[in-house]
Amino acid sequence: MSNFIVTCHGWSASNWIAHSLNMNKNIICTHSARNVIAQSINLQSNKNLKENINELHRGYLNRQNRSMDIIYDEIEGKGDAKYYGSVHVLRMRDLPVINEKFGASKRFFKVANIIRNPIDLVWSGYGQFKDLFRYDINELSWTTGKIVRQALEFVNYIGKKYDIFIGDFDNLAFIGACSILESLRFDIEAYPKVKRMENIEFVGTYKMEEITSDKKKFIDFFIGLGLNDILCDEYINEVFSTGIINKHKNDNKKITPLERYNEFLPWQKEVFNYFLTLNNIKYDYEKFGYDLAFINFAKD
Repeated sequence: MSNFIVTCHGWSASNWIAHSLNMNKNIICTHSARNVIAQSINLQSNKNLKENINELHRGYLNRQNRSMDIIYDEIEGKGDAKYYGSVHVLRMRDLPVINEKFGASKRFFKVANIIRNPIDLVWSGYGQFKDLFRYDINELSWTTGKIVRQALEFVNYIGKKYDIFIGDFDNLAFIGACSILESLRFDIEAYPKVKRMENIEFVGTYKMEEITSDKKKFIDFFIGLGLNDILCDEYINEVFSTGIINKHKNDNKKITPLERYNEFLPWQKEVFNYFLTLNNIKYDYEKFGYDLAFINFAKD
């Protein structure tokens, strides 16, 4: 039996993907650091996150401190299925750490990584942090620590240059979302290590924007995970009738990343540019097929 792992950063439609996979009667798929079955479309709602905040924090601590076999023993204990998988339970950067600590898994895994345009990812994270910081002080502390560690002098400069209070809730949420670009760099750095891992078959990198909107792209992703024998039109049609799940962005605008970027305030552009450059991921994301060339000519 082949198990699958879908790695991704948060804010990449991970709840939609996990829920969609779990909709297939032959799959049990879990989601997030909590490693819970992705049955509910409201799994990542603020209400559920608040109610299960301690469980979520324990999941964060356990992410790199349990072997993949222990994680999948837990998943297989949730019920009978032909295939067992997870989405955002682990990130690309977690896999080499776990492998180094615990050795190769006894199971065989197909691994896919899901990515999203960094501009839209930051905008989604900005929306989530504006909610999350209000009740998850662990996340507030962790993210503020990342800002201080990566860019304290820079954000102080931004506060002075634009005459803004960087600690104001809204401003801090945007800066925090930009600081998360560091995590994307960690994921990119993990690619060669994951591809060398025993009992792991890395099957590709998939764009969130494509697999959540294009049936053919979702089918390619589904087949890539080795699930082609349980693929049928009825299932695919059901998946694409679900609609939007767990939207974090601040508005309902359907605009391009370029249009989104152009709507950033001048200080927001400068902060985004800084963290994108600091973490050196622009070239990698352009290799993935995202157009970020316009950022070179942005005026701060």
